[in-house]
This record gives sequence, C-alpha cells and structure tokens, in this order.
Amino acid sequence: MAVAKIRSTHTIGRYALGVDWQDGHDSIMPFVHLRAHCPCEACDAERAAERMPGSRAVQLEGLDAIGDESVFLRWDDGHETLYLVDEMRALCRCAHCIGEPERPITG
Repeated sequence: MAVAKIRSTHTIGRYALGVDWQDGHDSIMPFVHLRAHCPCEACDAERAAERMPGSRAVQLEGLDAIGDESVFLRWDDGHETLYLVDEMRALCRCAHCIGEPERPITG
C-alpha cells in the first residue's frame, strides 16, 4: 500500500477541509468529522464514555503540515489534533473510499 501524501489543502466554506492528494484523489472532510475522530487520549476517553468529542459545530483555526507525514489542526474550541497523513486519508468518506465506486463524487 502506498503512503498517502498531501499535495494541497483548502477550506470549503465554513464546514470542511478539502484535501488534494498526491495520487490525484481529492477529499472533502467536514470539520466535525475530523474533530470527532481525533486520535488523542482525551478524545479516546470521551468516546469510551460514549460522548462524542467535538460534538458541537467546530471551526478549524489553523492547519500546519509537519513534514510529509503528519498534520496539526487547531480548533476554535482550543483543542489541537495531530493526524498522521495516512490516518487522515483513512477518514475520507467519498463513495470510492467507502466501496461504492459506482456513485463517485470525486476521483
């Protein structure tokens, strides 16, 4: 399996992050989805207690690439998320990535 690499990112309105991947794929990742899947220990504890981390509408305040392998997200609620790029790619919910390629929205 090839290692995911990000070509570029951009915000989509006030609700999502657009990611253009090096392999030509592109993703639209709602902020609430990215925040809800934060892999940090505090968010893991919230999920274990059956609370949804970041369940209110959140805004992305900043994004920094850390080399080619990780992305640092800063949220308006003061939380910070560090994703490995492969983890972030695995969160793509487009038709192609979830196994419904006959209903594609992106390539």
